[in-house]
Amino acid sequence: MYQRLIILLLCCAAGLMQAQGASRWTEEMYGQYTCDNYTDYAAFNNPVAAGSADAALLEAAVFYETNRQRALHEKTAFAYDQPLNACAHEHSANMVEHDFFSHESPVAGKQTLPDRLAEVGYPNYTCAENIAIVAAQGTYAEVARHLVADKWMHSKPHRANILRSGLTHLGCGVAFYQDGKFLYVKATQNFLKKW
Repeated sequence: MYQRLIILLLCCAAGLMQAQGASRWTEEMYGQYTCDNYTDYAAFNNPVAAGSADAALLEAAVFYETNRQRALHEKTAFAYDQPLNACAHEHSANMVEHDFFSHESPVAGKQTLPDRLAEVGYPNYTCAENIAIVAAQGTYAEVARHLVADKWMHSKPHRANILRSGLTHLGCGVAFYQDGKFLYVKATQNFLKKW
């Protein structure tokens, strides 16, 4: 009896671990969701927590919330772009690591957006960039919605980048940091015209 119970518990634990491992967001998943249904993926409804904050998940939520604003304003959705995402993520990480908040980076070879885009294979493209800092309070979807709808869409130049018709691709990058008891995120959006 006890042996069967132990085996059953081990099987349940293995299944739970497998399910948790499968819940990690990957770039292949961008094509499976839209701004209308991305929260069907349960992890977007989890609270952002210090110690387990998932940058890839918040980056995806920011991507979908940006396309929600595009849809609300009858603009074509941005296409996800992995090199742009990597570029945006690295800029956010550098802003946290080197303690700055600017489009101009003190990191050698990455001072300007064109420098950073050239590094990921996009020299001489039409481009734009948004940056922001927000408290990481709430679920991943709520933090992304606050960042996009409340911060960027209420700032004329950031809003213009989000709604600009000539831009076609988007990469979103975030980096978390603790300030006292609170968790914050520095976020970057990189926009590009590819066609």
